[in-house]
Amino acid sequence: MSQSSSTPLEPQKRLTNLDVIRGVALLGILLMNIQAFSLHFAAYSNPLALGPINDTDYLIYYFNHIFADQKFMTLFATLFGVGVVLMTDKLDSKGAATRKIHFKRMIILMFIGLLHAYFLWFGDILFTYAIAGFIVYSMRRKSVKFLIITGVTLLSLTSLTLYGIALALPHILIEDPQAITDMTTYWAPSQAQIADDIAANQMGWVAAIEHRVAMAAYMQSNILFYLPRVIALMCIGMALYKLNLFGNALSNKRLARYCMVSLSIGITLSIVGIMQNNASGWPLEAMLSGQLYNYWGSIFSAFAYLCALIMFCRSTMLIKLKQLLANIGKMALTNYLTQSLICCFVFSGWGLGLYGTMTRSELVVVVIAVWVCQIGFSALWMSNFKFGPVEWLWRCLTYSQWQSIK
Repeated sequence: MSQSSSTPLEPQKRLTNLDVIRGVALLGILLMNIQAFSLHFAAYSNPLALGPINDTDYLIYYFNHIFADQKFMTLFATLFGVGVVLMTDKLDSKGAATRKIHFKRMIILMFIGLLHAYFLWFGDILFTYAIAGFIVYSMRRKSVKFLIITGVTLLSLTSLTLYGIALALPHILIEDPQAITDMTTYWAPSQAQIADDIAANQMGWVAAIEHRVAMAAYMQSNILFYLPRVIALMCIGMALYKLNLFGNALSNKRLARYCMVSLSIGITLSIVGIMQNNASGWPLEAMLSGQLYNYWGSIFSAFAYLCALIMFCRSTMLIKLKQLLANIGKMALTNYLTQSLICCFVFSGWGLGLYGTMTRSELVVVVIAVWVCQIGFSALWMSNFKFGPVEWLWRCLTYSQWQSIK
C-alpha cells in the first residue's frame, strides 16, 4: 500500500558520518561568516579593506583564507546534494508523492531564507540552497558520469565568467564609470563609507531595516554569480553518494592518499592566490581573477577534509566527540540560524552593539564561544528530542501535520 504524500517518513537510522561531517562544516562556516557579522563586508575577502592591520590579524586572515574560505561552504553544499538523494529515495520507497513533498520543502526553506535575510542577517544562503534544490531534483536519477560532468562544467563556467569580467574591467571603466565606482565601494570602501556602515549596523532593529533590506537585496541580486557553483557542488555530492564514498567504497589507505594529494593541491592554490594578491596590493582585480586560485583550491581542500572526516568517523577513537558533532549536524538548520541570532545580538545595535569594534584575533574568541554554546545546546536538545526545533517546524509544515518531536 502506498504512503500518502501528506504522511511523513518514519525516522530511520541516520548515516552518522553524514551528521558528523555536516556538523564540522556548520561550525567551520562561522570562521568566515563572523567577519560579515562584525565588519564591513569588504573585509570578508580584502584584508586591507578597512585599513592596515597588525601581523596577528593578518595571520588570522591568512589562515582562514587557506583553510576555511569556501572550504566548509563547499562541504555543506555537497552534503545538501547527498540529502536530496537520501530523502527522495526514501520517499520513493514509501510510494509517496516525492516531487510534491520535495518542492514543498524547498518552498518552505526559501521562505525561511527570506525571513532570515530580511529580518536578521543579509548573508543568508538558505534561499540559494532552496533554488538549487529545485533544480537538482531533476538530476537525482542521473548517472555518476552525468553528475560529475555537469558539476565540473558549471564550476568552470563560473570561473570563466569571473575571469572574463576581470579582463573586461578596463573597458567597463571607459563605458560605465559608475559600475567601477560600485565595485570599488564593495572591495575598498572609503573611511566615510565604513563609518556609515558601522553607524547603520549599530542602530536598533527597526532603524536598521533600510540598511538590512538593501544589503539582502544586493546579495540576492548577485545570486547568478554563485548559484551555478552551489548547483555544481550538489551534483558532485549526489555523485559521491552514488559512488558510496560515504560507505565502504574506499579503504582508509586510499582515502588517506586522496586526502594528502587533494589537500596539497588545495593549499598550494590558495597560497599562490593570496601571495599574488598581497604582492599587487589587493587591487580591484583581486576581487575577480584574484579569487580564482582559492575558488578551485577550496574544492580540492574540501574533498581532502571529506576524506579525512570519513576516516575519522570509521575510527573507534573520540566516540564522544563524534556524537557531539553529530548532534550539531542533526540540527544544522537550527544551528545555522542560531549562529545568526547570537552573532547579530553580539554585534548589532539591538544587542551589544559591538559591530566594527573588534579585531580579527578578538573575533576568534567569539567564534569559539559560539561553538561551545552550540555544542552544549545541541547535546542537551538531542538528548531529549528527535529533531531540532526548526527541523521539527520544517517537518510539520512540509507534511501539513503536527509531528511528534520526541
